[in-house]
Amino acid sequence: MTVLGVSEIIIVNKSPVATPTKGGVHSQSPRAKAKSAVNTPSAVPKLKRHKHYYMPDGNIVIQVENTLFRLSLSVLHENSQILKNTVPLPPEGKVVPVMGFNDKRPLVLREISEVDFVRLLTVLFPLPSKPTKKINTVDALLSVLRLATSLQMERVRRTAMLQLHELPIDPVRKIAIWDEFHLDSNLLLPAYAALCQRSEPLTLPMTMSLGIRNFTKIAASRDLYRQRVGCCGCRESLSQEESQKIANEIVSVVFEKQPATFRAAEKSAL
Repeated sequence: MTVLGVSEIIIVNKSPVATPTKGGVHSQSPRAKAKSAVNTPSAVPKLKRHKHYYMPDGNIVIQVENTLFRLSLSVLHENSQILKNTVPLPPEGKVVPVMGFNDKRPLVLREISEVDFVRLLTVLFPLPSKPTKKINTVDALLSVLRLATSLQMERVRRTAMLQLHELPIDPVRKIAIWDEFHLDSNLLLPAYAALCQRSEPLTLPMTMSLGIRNFTKIAASRDLYRQRVGCCGCRESLSQEESQKIANEIVSVVFEKQPATFRAAEKSAL
């Protein structure tokens, strides 16, 4: 009989910080020791089933905060190598009290919020009977992207990336996000071109957000752009289409991308 030994998965590790004493040795105060010696029963939170994602045909029960989710394990395995390696399929033809397959012993996901987990599930398990509202804020999509990255869900990462690409994000912030999560750099070419055309100088905070590699290439692109279009007065005589075309050509050379990639990147985001 196979029994699953994993009871919980910690998504983000947080190490407790001990307080050093004057002598440099970490210790507890007498009051803390006295408290720890008292066996007081901890209050058990009341668990509730999620209204939409406790599915009748699910075969894995997951607890996030105080909410239970019943989901298809095969879908989770298909999308996450971590869950596939950590949570095996239940033994066929046997009903055993394995961890994660009933409400009393759910698989607990630590260090994530119910809100973020539900956002992830709207991508993994779209509900035909209940059309879900599309996630349309940068912060919400970033929470999906972080969780999908932690669980190695590449399909969800790509979906979140394409939805982020559709939103109006400042070019500097967008480049920083793409670098942090190692997303498709082809989608950054319009952001590079926007910074190339921006008349305001790059500030120190912008430079720190971009990183030295991106900053160096963007600075070079801006210099080449000004050499091509001339002074500010000359630039004002250019149409938006002409200015955009010049910027696209320059950043495609500096960032070693083909000019056609601009059009391909835009199409792939639709």
